[in-house]
Amino acid sequence: MWFRVLRPFASLDLTNIYRFSVRYLEDNLKNMFSEIISDANLRAAYLKIVEQFTIEGKSASYHGLDNLLLEHYDLRSEELLLLIREELVSEKEISPALLVKIPKKNNPEKNREIFIYSLKERIKAQAIFQIVLPVFEKNFSDRLFSYRPGKPPYLAAKYFGHRYRRDFSQDYALIIDLENYSDLIDRQLLSGRLEEIFSDQKVLAVLRLFIFNCAYRDGKMVMPQFGLIQGVPLIAEFANFYLSDLDFKYQKLVPFYLRVGDDIAILDQNDDKLEVIKKEMSADLLARKLRINENKLYCGPAKSKFSFLGYCFEGGLISLEQGYLRRIETEWKKLLSYKHLPDKRKDYLLRKIMIEEKNNFNFRFEKIIKDKPQINDSKQIRDCSERFFQIMTKFFYGHYSPRNRRLLEKRLGHLGIFSLYHFYKKFHYERN
Repeated sequence: MWFRVLRPFASLDLTNIYRFSVRYLEDNLKNMFSEIISDANLRAAYLKIVEQFTIEGKSASYHGLDNLLLEHYDLRSEELLLLIREELVSEKEISPALLVKIPKKNNPEKNREIFIYSLKERIKAQAIFQIVLPVFEKNFSDRLFSYRPGKPPYLAAKYFGHRYRRDFSQDYALIIDLENYSDLIDRQLLSGRLEEIFSDQKVLAVLRLFIFNCAYRDGKMVMPQFGLIQGVPLIAEFANFYLSDLDFKYQKLVPFYLRVGDDIAILDQNDDKLEVIKKEMSADLLARKLRINENKLYCGPAKSKFSFLGYCFEGGLISLEQGYLRRIETEWKKLLSYKHLPDKRKDYLLRKIMIEEKNNFNFRFEKIIKDKPQINDSKQIRDCSERFFQIMTKFFYGHYSPRNRRLLEKRLGHLGIFSLYHFYKKFHYERN
């Protein structure tokens, strides 16, 4: 029943949420809290979570500290929304986020920490986010690319790549990566700065619920002195806003500036000027209790080697980072690790891989190229492509030789496996 009642809101995406909330911002900024707790907004927030969990397959397993799943609310969603409204009005503290450890995608042997909010708190955060988003957007630089409607990180890479290819021989680059950015944000400073853009005290109060919240870690409640407890889109807005004034300050000083979360890139043709900016920005960041990752800091000629946004830049060429190459090579070796099997069994395994829609080699190759569209280092892609066939040759024949490599080409023709370089040429030809 609830789904039929709330169905008109089910298809809201981030862009629609932004448009939806702009109307409220323009109509009555001072009554923003009333819009947050309005029936329409709470229902839209609820259905956004339903939609997200359905798409991501989380509805049957996702839960926070309260252990409640989405299915527990199916028949009493209206009751849940009333409870959420009451708790927002009373400014009740939100439930602690549950900290869990999951294997890293790029290195399953190591874990990364994530915070999981209960469904009730996620709906609260979504309801707040839908209304305050336009206020944050009005106070963000157009050179900020992270968790924003219409400004995904790949656009930052595109703009940077365009400038780099055009002016790398004349430009100097300042590349900054912030160390443990979200874990070092000063909560008090962030809370105070919110008063610059929000006048409604009730809005400020519910925003602070998600700034000064706590977490449940290793059986204990933890209230961090610094840092934000991530896990909902609202926290990303806080992280963006924390340095928004610095974005405006430094983009006025140079011809090219952009920021993607905790990654900052500045290009200018005056190296002395960049040295001054580096020192001044270091001081500004230190005042925010933030630190520059010295291992990833680069300040020098743009034609020299440096990394940014997952790309390696050198001499006008944009290529894959060595760490990324090592990871994909490790993946190939894992898939082709059964060298002791008979040839027929090896053929069977490869055919099995190739019929998997989102796991076959062609899909993986094409995804690498599409995920890194700024690459123009053809030699690196050819070499990487050949490395795959070397691994494949050893898989079938035990060792690599030119003769075995030729035999492999005939064998793979029947399996329909193309090369990484094939997809690279195809992608760039179609783009041009």
